[in-house]
Amino acid sequence: MLPPIAYLDFAGRWYGQVSHDLATSGVTQVGEDALGAGAAVADLGARERFRGAVATRYGVPASEVVTTLGASGALFVAHATLQGPDRRLLVESPSYEPVWRGAEALGAAVDRFERRFEAAFALEADAIVAACRPETAVVAITNPHNPTGIVASDATLVELAGALATRGITLLIDEAYLELAAPRTTARRLAPNIVTCSSATKCWGAGWTRAGWLLLPEGLAAAASRVERYTQGMAPPITWAWGERVVTRADRLLERARLLQTGKRELVDAFVARHSSLEWVPPPASSVFGWVRDTRGADLLPKIERGIRELGVITAPGGFFGEPGAFRLGWTSELKKLPEGLNRLAKALELESRP
Repeated sequence: MLPPIAYLDFAGRWYGQVSHDLATSGVTQVGEDALGAGAAVADLGARERFRGAVATRYGVPASEVVTTLGASGALFVAHATLQGPDRRLLVESPSYEPVWRGAEALGAAVDRFERRFEAAFALEADAIVAACRPETAVVAITNPHNPTGIVASDATLVELAGALATRGITLLIDEAYLELAAPRTTARRLAPNIVTCSSATKCWGAGWTRAGWLLLPEGLAAAASRVERYTQGMAPPITWAWGERVVTRADRLLERARLLQTGKRELVDAFVARHSSLEWVPPPASSVFGWVRDTRGADLLPKIERGIRELGVITAPGGFFGEPGAFRLGWTSELKKLPEGLNRLAKALELESRP
């Protein structure tokens, strides 16, 4: 039996059910009318056109692009392609649960390495390599880091990939939010043993398309495509047709996202600074979420659930990412609702203002 993905179960139960959403981490959804006149052409060539659009945007051969249903689908395809019997996965902590649950479901043992608050959640290559075992096949990370929003530099990723390559280990990177920080880029081009995935969901506000992709060496593409066929079947051509529309209009969708986020970060910075028990490593200005720790240390889930039921406000509980005394705060809701949402969250968490 497959293990539950607790965070997605929570999200499926509560997201969209409250008036003040401080949990959603993706840009506000875009409508079909913003993607050009007329319906997308959903013929049998739509998948190949989508693959071509992804390849063009990221400067990789189309033969290295495997289409998937979202980044979550890509993660499962990646694990099923890269893992083998008696192999292990090493994953960051705190971590986005779907990054590692798929490997666990496939029978891989899961180990952790810590991204430390004291190091501003940076990737520390020496510590990661030291945490690898002889059976480690894959190291999985997110960049930007979910849940902190911290972005690793290309130099850091090259250093880490090189150290892992000497051990025959693949570096799997979920780049679901990278377009907000560094448009048109992917770590796939940095080293032969880097595999990346992303989708139209988070940065461009087109999650309803379910259009995602995996970028990996051409020699693995056939195996990954076979996994995709087993697990996701023949996705409807409309997925890829709208996906192509989104990718080819990505730059204007990023501008839309920037405008929608204007004025929000200042409110969030003030919220964290105003409450005596809160601390964080401020994410880059491009981020739409951050990781906030409550130094009182208690599990925040009961208070967050009370906030949902009684105050109509939601944030993402840190326990689902590996730290119960923290929460991932998102600020993609409407600007006019954000101040009241933050006030309600402070009440739900019983926060005290600084003197």
